[in-house]
Amino acid sequence: MKLKIKTTITAAAAAVSAVLCTTADAYEVKWAEVAVPQEFNVAYHGQNPLFKNGFVTGFGSALAYQGKDADGALIFYGLTDRGPNADGPDVVVDGKRLNAKYFPSPDFNPEIGVIKLKDGKAEVIKTIALKNADGSLITGLPIPQGIGSTGEAALDDTNKILGYDPNGLDPEGLTFAKDGSMWISDEYGPFLSHFDKDGRLITKLSPGNGIPEIFKYRTPNRGAEGVSTLPDGTLVFMEQSVLNLKHDGKSSGKTASFCRIALIDPLTHAVKTVGYPVNTDYKKPGDAKLGDVLAVDQNTLLIIEQGKDKNGKMQNRIYKVDISKAADLTDAKKDGLEPEFFKDAGGFKLAKKTLLLDLRPLGWDIEKAEGLTILPDRQTLIVTNDNDFGLELKVNDPKVKKAKIKDYTLEKDGSFSLEGKKADLTLDFGQNAKEEQKQKLMLIKLDKPL
Repeated sequence: MKLKIKTTITAAAAAVSAVLCTTADAYEVKWAEVAVPQEFNVAYHGQNPLFKNGFVTGFGSALAYQGKDADGALIFYGLTDRGPNADGPDVVVDGKRLNAKYFPSPDFNPEIGVIKLKDGKAEVIKTIALKNADGSLITGLPIPQGIGSTGEAALDDTNKILGYDPNGLDPEGLTFAKDGSMWISDEYGPFLSHFDKDGRLITKLSPGNGIPEIFKYRTPNRGAEGVSTLPDGTLVFMEQSVLNLKHDGKSSGKTASFCRIALIDPLTHAVKTVGYPVNTDYKKPGDAKLGDVLAVDQNTLLIIEQGKDKNGKMQNRIYKVDISKAADLTDAKKDGLEPEFFKDAGGFKLAKKTLLLDLRPLGWDIEKAEGLTILPDRQTLIVTNDNDFGLELKVNDPKVKKAKIKDYTLEKDGSFSLEGKKADLTLDFGQNAKEEQKQKLMLIKLDKPL
């Protein structure tokens, strides 16, 4: 059955939709909510009664089509990120002031959820834990200072400072190799990790070791958001946002017009780097966030681009991207500077993109689209979201309107201060917005195959 666009969409939005060739009449749109049995919830050992049954695990950081089972159901692999977390205050660790993140379930193990879809119903039927090469479980805790560090400290929900995990992982993208093993991209490094079918680590690429070294200049927590595989086996490794390079007090986050995509040979580590041009309707280039990448053929990618525009309106769009004539930016410089320092990319040719889908007029009402895959018909796209484990931190300070936890400092005695003065701050670890609590699959059948 062909679904019509919701009647709440305004005439103006419909007009824009028509201009962008994304009217509901052109596509068949279906939805499926992903059911997660309680046995797969993230264990929580704290005192918050809201989460006495644990956190509902979100497997929407990535989505990859795996095949069909014996009864014809569609099987997908979904991916968690680093686990339940929330922004935290500044803390002082070993004499260094660091921004913190709350990890109410610090033992969380990033994992893959095997999702079965049949007759419009989706359910997680098993999970695959991500493990180190020695078989020990990987956690989602921040890694120590050095390449790949976010500069964060970890806290539990009682404000206890947690340690680091040198093998910590913040997974964001997943793709299959021809032998059924998996490559997973990671925001921390950014890293690119190769896992066998059982989730055991085979090898890990990092900036300067299989990944171009310049990728280490990603904005923290804006690392490798997506990975895909070209037909010849080449890996497509995509940064979430523009690089944050520094030169003479200038930041490329204000001038860069593109995000970097590395094309990596998984055997030889030979690499080519191309630029994906971000839209110009943001307040600054760094507001653009790429949600996922999907290879359609050897020269064509699909990329989710999203973020709030200059007017604060959230955008979620899928672009068709031609990389065939894009310049190799791996070692590209103009006047001794990287192309990110020039609004025209230093004259280097970027990939060419055309709008394929504007998700919001089609009914997408969730903040972020993070997983993208396609069925073998090459006509049905599936988009999914990350539910953030249903968690949201609310900050209450009677003296500050719209208080933000990042503005505060956690003192050694457990109290909070703001600008050097003691603050009467209370924190509420609650549930996020209702529309964000569930993982959903949005199935979009295009008018013709790609």
